[in-house]
Amino acid sequence: MMLLLAGPAAITLCFALMLGRVEPFATFFYQFAWYGLIFTFDQLIRRRQGRSLIGACGPGFLVLLFWSAAAWYFFELVNLRLQNWYYVFVVDGWALNFLATALAFATVFPGIFWIDHYLTLRGVAAQRRGKPLRFTAAGLRNLQLAGVVCLVLPLLWPTYFFPLVWLALVLITAPANYRRGIDDLLRQFERGEYGPFLRLLLAGLIAGFFWESLNFWARAKWIYTVPFFDELKLFEMPLAGFLGFPPFAVECAVLYRALVWRGLAPAFGAYTVPAARPFGPALRGALFALAAVFCVVTHYYMDRQTTTSVRPGLATIDGLNPGVRALLETHRVSYLTDLEGWQGRGLWRQLEAELAPQQLTALRRTSGLYLHQGIGAEYGNLLWQAGIRSTEELGRLSAETVLQRLNAAPHQRLPTLAQVRVWVRRAPKERATP
Repeated sequence: MMLLLAGPAAITLCFALMLGRVEPFATFFYQFAWYGLIFTFDQLIRRRQGRSLIGACGPGFLVLLFWSAAAWYFFELVNLRLQNWYYVFVVDGWALNFLATALAFATVFPGIFWIDHYLTLRGVAAQRRGKPLRFTAAGLRNLQLAGVVCLVLPLLWPTYFFPLVWLALVLITAPANYRRGIDDLLRQFERGEYGPFLRLLLAGLIAGFFWESLNFWARAKWIYTVPFFDELKLFEMPLAGFLGFPPFAVECAVLYRALVWRGLAPAFGAYTVPAARPFGPALRGALFALAAVFCVVTHYYMDRQTTTSVRPGLATIDGLNPGVRALLETHRVSYLTDLEGWQGRGLWRQLEAELAPQQLTALRRTSGLYLHQGIGAEYGNLLWQAGIRSTEELGRLSAETVLQRLNAAPHQRLPTLAQVRVWVRRAPKERATP
């Protein structure tokens, strides 16, 4: 019982520390909470079947985490073209940033599979049967062709076809698994068994809810800029976007069974493949090395394009008065984010006694602008140079006007129009002029 309560207790503690903006829990809240959640589901599984899935995987659990990260880096590669989401306030320092990102991506497979396994133990959709399907050689080829189309169209016309990405790998991989005799999605359909498929859809939706809710509270997080659906959101996700999580869960399951079949990942529960044909040790090692290189290279380009801000260090903020900066340094303030949360409330009380009213007001406006929606130092400095020096001023302008003014200032890179729309839409409007 103590182990069962340990996960929820840890998540609750991390949530309280995150609300107080205590580091490292504020920046890394997503990682802390998700691993606590995986441990919680693992203990629920252990309590019900007598053994945890982490225990069943043994050291192979680390391999599962590795392939989880590698699989999500594929979607990050695709997102370099789609530009459906971007990251803000990541930790500075490339190595630490890469480690934190990989640990976050590593939660994808266990997040889905542990929830799916628990639903199976609870008997969810266990008796759901339907008309058996038949798959011909031509039909399998057509499915894979459709998968290739679902991958190519979003790359050519991302604005209109981006949702197809979440179907592509299922349609490409499931027929290949069928030909290998893997008891996967199509084999289950062939027997008229639809329960595993429905459970995966539900597991994906549940995992998606947790992904988005935990991400919403974290300081280092992603923000969506999805065409046509960017207005109405739950957490940071457009409501329509939640429809992508169920097929994504099926995609993950199909990919993972292929990895297990080749001896590249540990087998457990529903992901046991009796007729496996493992690669030899040399080839497995080469594939792990290639996957690791792929992750590093993709992260490099993410860092240049998809990541838009790191925690804004005091020394990088152009909008600070030198005297105010020096005073903040005497209070051991290294980042503007230090002015938030429990620590920040005490700092502001001290600053009220030490700064002139005009300086205090200017500091509040400056910190509010740079911290707004993860704008950060690079884009915050660009806004400052363009004469936009508070969130109130930002809220009075259209996104197109803001981008036009930014383009007139010296810059290395510009935010996208979709990102500027996020800033403007969420800027305070109570003081805005008609």
